[in-house]
Amino acid sequence: MQSPVGRHSTLERIELEPNLSAWRCPESGGLWIPAESYWRWRHSLPPELLEDHSTATPAPTGEYDETVKLCPESGTIMARYRVGHGLQFRIDRSNTGGIWLDSGEWEALKASGLHGSIHKIFTAPWQQAVRDESRDAVHREQLLSRLGPDLVSKLETLHKELSSHPDRKLALAYLQGIK
Repeated sequence: MQSPVGRHSTLERIELEPNLSAWRCPESGGLWIPAESYWRWRHSLPPELLEDHSTATPAPTGEYDETVKLCPESGTIMARYRVGHGLQFRIDRSNTGGIWLDSGEWEALKASGLHGSIHKIFTAPWQQAVRDESRDAVHREQLLSRLGPDLVSKLETLHKELSSHPDRKLALAYLQGIK
């Protein structure tokens, strides 16, 4: 199989994890994980490893991040999916179900506890949550730039307190009455 990113590189078969066969590009360090290998490995994992323990871990930015990649199996263009949830990179998926990870992305997924749930990244609810996360971050940056960090911090504290307060409607009405 040819690498989706390396110039004329043939992928080399490796054992990425016990029971997980993958293919590594000797030039870029990227990984091709065929769908059947991923699912066979995932079904062999103990239940505690399948729980979501996600924590943000940065992944290195590689030279192939913005490259359009062709599936090593089918030769078709792979779709790109933002990982989100604290991780700022995208992974590629073929219509065969296979997954391409650029160098360092497997380690970042593993450190974040997402390696056993890669398939969830390709779902509509996951991608919606990533878009919501991005929108909320932009909104927060706008608040910080216009109101300043001190006032935003105070407002966030007030927001937390009011969210469970029995008379929050009264407090909000009072705040809306400020002239």
